[in-house]
Amino acid sequence: MHLLTIFLFIATLRFSYAAQGCITQGCSPNKAQADIVFLIDTSSSLGPDNFPLLQQFLYTLASDLTLGSGTDQSQLAFITFSQDAKTYGTLAQGNSISAVNNTIASLTFGGYSLREITKALKAEETIITAANGFRATAKKLLIAILADTFTGEEPDHNSLLTSIRGKYDALLSIGIGTNAIQFAYTDITYFSGISGDTFFITGFDQLDFARLWIERNACPTYHAPTTYIPTTPIPTQPSGVTCTLSALKYDIYLILDISNVMATADFNALKSAVSSFVNQYSIDNGNTQVALIAVSIDPQNYYTGFHLGQHKSGVLTAISMLTQEPNNGQALDLAFKVADAAYFQKYANGANTPLVVYVTGNTNFDKDPSSTVSSLKAKYGLNIVTVQFTTGADKTKLQSLSGGSSCTIDATTSASRALLPKTLEQLTCSKSFC
Repeated sequence: MHLLTIFLFIATLRFSYAAQGCITQGCSPNKAQADIVFLIDTSSSLGPDNFPLLQQFLYTLASDLTLGSGTDQSQLAFITFSQDAKTYGTLAQGNSISAVNNTIASLTFGGYSLREITKALKAEETIITAANGFRATAKKLLIAILADTFTGEEPDHNSLLTSIRGKYDALLSIGIGTNAIQFAYTDITYFSGISGDTFFITGFDQLDFARLWIERNACPTYHAPTTYIPTTPIPTQPSGVTCTLSALKYDIYLILDISNVMATADFNALKSAVSSFVNQYSIDNGNTQVALIAVSIDPQNYYTGFHLGQHKSGVLTAISMLTQEPNNGQALDLAFKVADAAYFQKYANGANTPLVVYVTGNTNFDKDPSSTVSSLKAKYGLNIVTVQFTTGADKTKLQSLSGGSSCTIDATTSASRALLPKTLEQLTCSKSFC
């Protein structure tokens, strides 16, 4: 909740900035010369009742622009996506107000729980071309409207997003609603490439602020071309670790306690230690992959692009964005079942060694997970390491899950926490699991 409050505060600041920009921007929207392509999330997270409000937002935006293919005129194209992507004509077909209004009216709500943005990007590659009206002289914006995390293939798999990024002056993304703010921050900022090209609003009644922001970006001199340079510092392997960690091939399944049993300082220390641990592995080339499930009163499976073109930066960002839930629950049995459905069934018998790392300050299990864990270990050959991060977790219960005292790590003190990443890394070298 604390993180959500921060996001809402940031969003409020951006609202003020956008409103001010309406007065100080370097061009009037009806003088903008822009080719604007929308990728619109029409999943169930958007909500069928909100879809007409989104259409009204698009009508208003279109009316603010002068549509056409000439000087100081703009063109619009639309792609919706949920389970699949759907196109609604080219930019050349979106250069009159009547045509655009008809297109907006024809947009359909998908309603599935899927958000296959990669399918939308592939559709963009097909229809947004010079032959179809994409102008070299216009300001070029690709705008994603998102209500939740991505599903399916990683957007930059086979450098798809990177390739498309080179076509545009900016990739902008608008996150709408609490799911976008609380769970999809990583995906939304990853799409844009830089945080300054993202805009979060808490509800559809605030879309006017997003409209002003888009119109400001449509001005020819407002936004410099976006140069996205992914940076992943090369980590220094800790001394004393007896193998080359970057060469290891693991599927690491992180299950992290986000209940309120831990103090805030302890929770931040947990995230820092886990980040230091996974940072040592070679993720971008697929040697090691990392899944992330957070658990309190229920489990939350975070999208990290697991085996779908995963990037280490995305994994580290997802860990850093975890927030504590206002309850003391620990639905670990269900968390393992979620991991089974989402990952184990497809990947646990693959080439990579499967390793579950459960880090917790809480063993207040709503249901004894022992039977489920034993069954999954036998079925997939799972290796399980548990970490007692505070004394609020029962070490005996954790040892029962991991299979022995040597696979349950005490990290209840500052000194032991400092050693935790190296301890986990050495276990992956020695493969001395229980």
